[in-house]
This record gives sequence, structure tokens and C-alpha cells, in this order.
Amino acid sequence: MTATTEVPTVADENDSNDFRVWMKSLGYNAKQVSNAGELVGMSPSLAGHSSRGLRELTYTERLAMAAATAGIPAWTPEKADEIETVRILRRILSDEIFAAQSGVATQEEAVRTIKALIRSEAYRIASESKSTNAADPETDRTILALLRAAVQGTSER
Repeated sequence: MTATTEVPTVADENDSNDFRVWMKSLGYNAKQVSNAGELVGMSPSLAGHSSRGLRELTYTERLAMAAATAGIPAWTPEKADEIETVRILRRILSDEIFAAQSGVATQEEAVRTIKALIRSEAYRIASESKSTNAADPETDRTILALLRAAVQGTSER
């Protein structure tokens, strides 16, 4: 009797996998697999295996990919307030979009509230950068990513 070992199937180049789709959405090409994997804490070999479809992504990796896409930094005690602000902003935007879609509020009211929120955050960012003489590009990217996601969410429906 001969022992056989299964050879993992490599995903066909035309058959995209979630990791490659995610990489492409961030502007990475096939030669930048290690760089993309580094964003979510993967070793180069693990990123390579993920890109070739040799393994499934874990839930934790998918959460890290979502955070990296949204520009949310890795959690540390120093970043906790910034991340909480992002959570609150996302909730407010989601509530306003839901209110407009469900007819609780008019679209004009929702847009007015969202614009006020954007102005408020822009003012806060500008004030903080003037007082500390240091911009916070991570927060700025996060706010922009949330706004893009909100716009995409409303245009899909």
C-alpha cells in the first residue's frame, strides 16, 4: 500500500481569492504580496500562501484587513480614543443613512446632519493640528474612508 499526500490546490490566476481582491482594492499588485500582508500582521510566507489560495483567511485576518482598508490603526492604549471616535462617527453616519432610507428623516435632513458632522470633525482636526503642530493623517484617512463607505452604501441601495 502506498501512502499518498494531498497537494494543496493553487487558485487559478483568473479565479480571484479574497486576499487578492483586498490587495487590489488597496492598489497592491501581485509583486507586493509581502507589503500587503505586513499591513495585517502576516509574515511574507503566510501572505504568499493566502495570495495563492493555499489557505483560508481567519476571522482575525479579515478584521485586520477591514481595519487596514478603513485606515484604522492597530489598537494601543494611546490609540483607543481615536478608534472610539471612529466607531462613534461610523454609528452616527449609519444612523443618518438609515433614517433617510427608512423615511424617518428626509434625505436633505440626513445630508445636513452628515455635513455638520464632517465640518465638526474637520474643525477638530484642524484645531488639533494647529495646537500640536502635527497632523494626524491616520484619523484623516479614517474619516475619509468612512465617508466613502457611507456614500457607497447609499448608492448601492
